[in-house]
Amino acid sequence: MGNNVRRDDKEIKDPEGIREILRKGLVCHLAMVDDGKPYMVSMNYGFRENAIYLHAALEGRKIDILRKNPDVCFQVYTGNRLTTGPEACGDWTMKYRSVTGFGRATLIEDYKEKIPAMQILMDQYTTKGPFEFSPERVAKTMVIRIDIEEMTGKISGYPK
Repeated sequence: MGNNVRRDDKEIKDPEGIREILRKGLVCHLAMVDDGKPYMVSMNYGFRENAIYLHAALEGRKIDILRKNPDVCFQVYTGNRLTTGPEACGDWTMKYRSVTGFGRATLIEDYKEKIPAMQILMDQYTTKGPFEFSPERVAKTMVIRIDIEEMTGKISGYPK
C-alpha cells in the first residue's frame, strides 16, 4: 500500500477496504507511457489476490506500448453519485470510492495460462461460472496481468 492521498480524511487505510473496491468495480482505467507521452484506456478487468487481469486483441497500440514499457498506473472507482445544492461548487460534489495504483504488466501469451486468467475476468462480473472458452476465442485473446506494486484508496462523501 502507498500513501499518495493528499487529504488524510479521505484516505482508506484498511487494505481489505481497498481490495473490496477492486472486487466491486466494473471498469479499470489503465495509464501507460508511449514514447514519453501518456496514453490511457478504459477496460473490463478481473481482480484476484494482488493482480489485475485485462484482455485485449493480440495486436494493437496498448500491446505495443506494454512490450516496450510494462510500467502502468491504474484506477478503479465505485459508488459514483453526484450531490447538488444551492451553492455552486460548495454544495456540489461527487461521492465515490476509488483505488489508484501502480504495477508492472505481463503479457500472458501461453494458451493454458490464459484460461484461468479469463475465468478471473468473467468472475468479476458474474457468479455463474465456471465458463468454457472456445479454443478460437482463447487463441485470439491477449491477457494482461498487472502485478500491483503499490495502491491507495480514497473515499469521498460516504462514511468510512
